[in-house]
Amino acid sequence: MDFNLPKVGAFLSCNNIQQDVLSKNYELRGVFQGFGPPGYPLGAEFMTFTRLFHDKAGEFQIDISLFNEKGEKISDSQPRKLLFGEMQMHDLITAWRVMFPAAGIYVFKVFCNNLNLGEYKIFCR
Repeated sequence: MDFNLPKVGAFLSCNNIQQDVLSKNYELRGVFQGFGPPGYPLGAEFMTFTRLFHDKAGEFQIDISLFNEKGEKISDSQPRKLLFGEMQMHDLITAWRVMFPAAGIYVFKVFCNNLNLGEYKIFCR
């Protein structure tokens, strides 16, 4: 069943994101898939980059949440409204300050109007 929702084209975690003022190009620094700290709990600051595509006009609420292996929500972003129409692509950059209590696999979930668009794992060893 097609819900006529945007599609996630990219989801990346990184240490820092800079955007050039003139070209509007992004520079993602320190792209990673997880952490390997000497111990836990781990307080981490990082950013996520999400590129969304939609070929029809519409307004959507997008938010991202981080869950642990048990499915418990660890953190979530502020919901953002994206307006598709003339622009068929939008980039969503989110800054995170998260306390990882233990090693494990954590999952980012991207939601649009409260429906799950995709899941992206981060590995903490």
